[in-house]
Amino acid sequence: METYPFAVAQATRLLERLAFQINGAVHSPDTGAIHDLRVAIRRFSQVLSACKACFPARPVRKMRRRLKLIMVLAGEVRDTDIALHFVTAAGAGSLEAKLRARRKTAAKSLLGALKHWTARKSVSKWRSALDSGIPPRELRPSKAEAFAHRELPRLAARFFREGARAAAPQASAGEQHRFRLAAKKFRYTLELFAGFYGPAAAHWTAQVRELQSLLGAINDCRTVRDLVDSLGGNPKIEASLKKRQRRKGLEFRRAWTAQFGAPAERKQWMQALSHPPRKPVTRSSMAQPPHDVALQA
Repeated sequence: METYPFAVAQATRLLERLAFQINGAVHSPDTGAIHDLRVAIRRFSQVLSACKACFPARPVRKMRRRLKLIMVLAGEVRDTDIALHFVTAAGAGSLEAKLRARRKTAAKSLLGALKHWTARKSVSKWRSALDSGIPPRELRPSKAEAFAHRELPRLAARFFREGARAAAPQASAGEQHRFRLAAKKFRYTLELFAGFYGPAAAHWTAQVRELQSLLGAINDCRTVRDLVDSLGGNPKIEASLKKRQRRKGLEFRRAWTAQFGAPAERKQWMQALSHPPRKPVTRSSMAQPPHDVALQA
């Protein structure tokens, strides 16, 4: 398949998923629905970014601005939900009451934005904007598989560069945050083009997801500490979160060193992403790390 129809098909699929999650969040804005909404936004945003040459620039800029607003509002609800988890477990009643009031206000703002998006029939408008039927001239002869073999190594290079910085013992919060964003973009783009890499792609995605999970836990600790502090603070919760943050930081550095830290690992990932497998990967290969799959490819 050529790049243009592939990109339109993937963007349409992810847009429909986004519309489904928006509808779910409007009707039941619980913790799970907000999480699924944020993931759907990230996945749709990444197809717009990874395949930006395939879509009209002006409509996409408008889409991204609208999505950014919704993402910020959803993030405020999500941060409050995470804080409530820790505060409730600690039995801090006064903080819990403040957080529930804050959550109610944040959810109201989010629902207003989601209902506005739906009332404007955004899904049909965005679908039409994405599929103009006229592929960019430079993409007409381009195959989607070749496009993937160019795009993913570029994101992988950033993933390894930012990851090495984030895993350093004295890494700053900013360096870890930049790597968390790089890991998300890499993972969602890998999922987007997974069909070109066979079963091995599922294992690669799982490895990146593990790092994302650890970095997310570290970020949650920082976010909840700041939020609790802004509401008056709680020494018990602060101490617990600091301890958890240190533990998750150590787990992240160990996972990075074990799975991605060696220079040979980076080289083997880049080779695997740059070249299609010459033969189908067998079922027994699915559990092997990416560098073993790359050597067989």
